[in-house]
Amino acid sequence: MPLILTPNPNIMEKHSNQTPIDKEITINPSASYSFKISPKNIIDYANHSFCEVSGYEEYELIGESLEKIIHPDMPLLFTEKLSKRLKKKEPMRLITKLLAKDGRFFWLLIDFETKVDEDKNIVAHYSHSKAAPQYAIHKMDALHKILLKIEEKTDGTEASKRYLIGFLEERNMDYNQYIEELSIKHPEYEKPFQQQNFSHNPIDQRENHNTAFNSINYNSNFDVPSSDKTQKPKIKKKKSFLKKVFGK
Repeated sequence: MPLILTPNPNIMEKHSNQTPIDKEITINPSASYSFKISPKNIIDYANHSFCEVSGYEEYELIGESLEKIIHPDMPLLFTEKLSKRLKKKEPMRLITKLLAKDGRFFWLLIDFETKVDEDKNIVAHYSHSKAAPQYAIHKMDALHKILLKIEEKTDGTEASKRYLIGFLEERNMDYNQYIEELSIKHPEYEKPFQQQNFSHNPIDQRENHNTAFNSINYNSNFDVPSSDKTQKPKIKKKKSFLKKVFGK
């Protein structure tokens, strides 16, 4: 049975102790936060670091729906896309806002991948997570707010998907390229909040970086055809008169 992620707008009624509050949890950037969910979208395992940051004991998370920890600020577009990718047994990377037990929130950079048995049936979905860089949080939080307003206005994800495609086209990237770019730590954004300067926008001036958090070969999920860039032919410089005569 495929993973089904259908965020319920009334999910908070089921977990009244999770009324969201606008306070972020600072998490350990060197820790690994992992959990495992069944094909029926049930949490089967969460490691100690994840339980610690989310405020739950292990027994409180096991057997619960994944919806329990998805923050209501996450656009439905991304959870729909995650469901489709995992159904196809394809990995996906997300910069995700999650909800802690006390209502606070935290951000993770999550790699989702699927484990199958010998008959290619889905056994489980695994997440391998690290703290999201501050630059990524700043950018994705702004994008999430726009997509959420579009989804609220249109009561669906078709318009928000079109917006995201346009957003990526403007930057000449596909979704995976954009997430990889955000996955890189930008030193200016890692400073204390009072010292940060958000006036510049280096994401639109792409640089070639390597990220150590790229262990899986990701297929694009919001593909945008990149324009063909023809290389300019090299023009040979004409030899001067002296070079022609003396060979120098």
